Amino acid sequence: MNNQEKNTYVRNQILTTLLEMMKTESFNSITISDLVAKAEVGRASFYRNYRTKEDVLREEAERLKKELKSIRKNDNPYDVRLILIRTLDFYKLHTDFYITLYNSGLKQMIQDSIVDESLISDNQPAPLAYTASAFSYLIYGWIIEWIRRGMKETSDELIAMFENS
Repeated sequence: MNNQEKNTYVRNQILTTLLEMMKTESFNSITISDLVAKAEVGRASFYRNYRTKEDVLREEAERLKKELKSIRKNDNPYDVRLILIRTLDFYKLHTDFYITLYNSGLKQMIQDSIVDESLISDNQPAPLAYTASAFSYLIYGWIIEWIRRGMKETSDELIAMFENS
């Protein structure tokens, strides 16, 4: 195994173990020592890759955010229904990660993954900036409520609720 493969293995072990621990322990009670022991990686390996436990989760949230952007890159930006379906399907695919964050009190990381500040700037006309901000927070609120309820519905069922209300 080369160094890059070893580093990928270490990062995956740390992430997987942290998420598993978060299902049974409070996030704040998980120590780096306990995490690396259960992940069966060295403490130095953790600190070579991360400063904090939050960094582990932020890195995964950022990776998922980029993956979703890649999936939607060729979508028509005015096809709101398609954007919603792709977004909801993506979050459903990664239910375990997002529910674990939510249950650990880390809603801010979910918000940061949904509310894309880069789409909102002072250079935009005010109506466009306000609309982009409102849409981002609408999606955030919708997804948080869906997560809170256990993400039982499919994207089609959620869209139908919205269209029929």
